[in-house]
Amino acid sequence: MSAAVRRAGSPNQETLAPFLPPELEREIFLLTARSYRGVSTRLMLVASRVKVWIETFVYKTVVLRGPGHAFRFMYVLANRSPEFAKTHVKALCIRPQIPHSLIIQLLTVCSGLESLALWVPSQSETPTELVSLLSSLPLALLSLNLTAIISPSHPKPVLQNHPVFENLTHLDVVNHWALWTSSLGIERLPHVTHMAFRFWSRGSVNAALSLILRESPALQVLILLADFVVIPGARRYLEKEGIEDSRVVIMKHLRDADEWETMERETEGMWHRAERIVRWRRLTRAGPFDFPQESS
Repeated sequence: MSAAVRRAGSPNQETLAPFLPPELEREIFLLTARSYRGVSTRLMLVASRVKVWIETFVYKTVVLRGPGHAFRFMYVLANRSPEFAKTHVKALCIRPQIPHSLIIQLLTVCSGLESLALWVPSQSETPTELVSLLSSLPLALLSLNLTAIISPSHPKPVLQNHPVFENLTHLDVVNHWALWTSSLGIERLPHVTHMAFRFWSRGSVNAALSLILRESPALQVLILLADFVVIPGARRYLEKEGIEDSRVVIMKHLRDADEWETMERETEGMWHRAERIVRWRRLTRAGPFDFPQESS
């Protein structure tokens, strides 16, 4: 690595043959970028081939931490070729503070998104433009504040006929009230295999959860994210209501951004952890509230 970095100052850096096989050199640089994300931009200065490797990693998952960060990110994309954002940005986290007009620009440019977190509240009575953009994306994973795309005047949101949800496999709903009144038609989404909801100590979700678990055609994992102090109550609630299903995994939840920061680092996130727990339960014939020792 030190030899490669020393070459960065040489005027003939691209004419020098690498000391290591390209595959190994690439893995070393990517491992460094994953472990020390803050040095990624400096690593790009080593050589043009390294810049290509690191850019693929850096832009694959982007967590926008505020309006300033979002505007800078949009500025960078606007100065690249039109295809750059489409081919490089595959996962994008948009936090509540990001202005609506900037969201529209970002989703227009990042047209190859496969994973998206959209946590902004309602900013329009008729979010037609936003819905149209979301429907045009090849999304498989969506973490969503429902009010972003469903009009506040809509008395009872129904998702099964909504174009945004047609092709999703992973759906994370961040609204705490999501299952209090109905299942929202989620059980009729044909391709969703993984679901996540926030669990509060108030509000009855028995009817909605039971319907989703019984009727969802492809469901493999259903995660209930709860504050640490609420987790024991969540288990007691499910037991009392007779919801004993090995696919239901209760997990500690602190911040919505935590999951996306693990994605950014390319470490194990909640979906993979839940899959592992469900798989362990089935292999060991464990109970629906049991966890492998390292996951408890």
